[in-house]
Amino acid sequence: MRNIFLLLSICILSFLLNSCAKKETTEAEQIPVVSVKTSPVTSGEIENSLSFNGKTIYLRKNLVVSPISGYVLKMSVKFGDAVKKGGLLFEIQTKENKALESSNTGNMGIIRVVAPSNGVISTLNITTPGAYTVEGGALCTVSESNDVMIQLNLPFEFNSLVKKGTRCRLILDENTKFEGIVYQILPTVDEANQTQQILIKPLTNKKLPENLNLAVEILKARHNKSCLIPREAVMTNETQSKFWVMKVVNNKLAIKVPFTKGIENDNMVEALSSGLTNEDIVITEGAYGLNDSTVVKVIK
Repeated sequence: MRNIFLLLSICILSFLLNSCAKKETTEAEQIPVVSVKTSPVTSGEIENSLSFNGKTIYLRKNLVVSPISGYVLKMSVKFGDAVKKGGLLFEIQTKENKALESSNTGNMGIIRVVAPSNGVISTLNITTPGAYTVEGGALCTVSESNDVMIQLNLPFEFNSLVKKGTRCRLILDENTKFEGIVYQILPTVDEANQTQQILIKPLTNKKLPENLNLAVEILKARHNKSCLIPREAVMTNETQSKFWVMKVVNNKLAIKVPFTKGIENDNMVEALSSGLTNEDIVITEGAYGLNDSTVVKVIK
């Protein structure tokens, strides 16, 4: 009788334990698991820049004029040619020499016009030999290509960001970037557009043609040793007045961490007053709509 009772007790106890285990398994299976991707929190330097359109100009342009009235006997240049200081541009024949050209007058009455500086012929007012020009008449313009500048029309609201000597970044394309330095700030503002003209000297040996469009990036702010989180990890409310990230704890639990946004760029956001450290990881994909303390599964 005692053996039967003992056997019956063991069966009842086994049944109860098995029922509890099944219940716990069922409850565990009902916990939702969200697949997410993560990225580590980093510390370092972050900067925020403003981008504007600029164009190249040749600051020094030397107008070449005829010293006498006469006929253009010879042209040694054409539009776009590079010239050196003292190089021959034109030969002008006086009216008297032309009237006596059947006589052997030699080089008397023929005036040589030379380049006043190194540069390129940016305008050419005489197109063919034989043309008549008056004294002081424009022949061509020699632009000093080594004195190229970047002209930037900066909205006056950003005037405080630049001063003489301020460095900036000049971008032609994704593969061509170089630095520039503010050379001069003109003391007038365009009345219609409320922009101030800034001249920037490019710090490059690359030959830049005139009227070339490029982007000018001016530094707005720079912070060092900042807590940086990927831009994709940032969550916000509808009014964009509150910001937070979902931090993954123990590789399985997503915790909501509010923070104050600092400066940002295209890739990173500075997190202020967050309590995040370099040892934390945050969700970059799959965080939208997650509640605090949600069980997640980190995937690569």
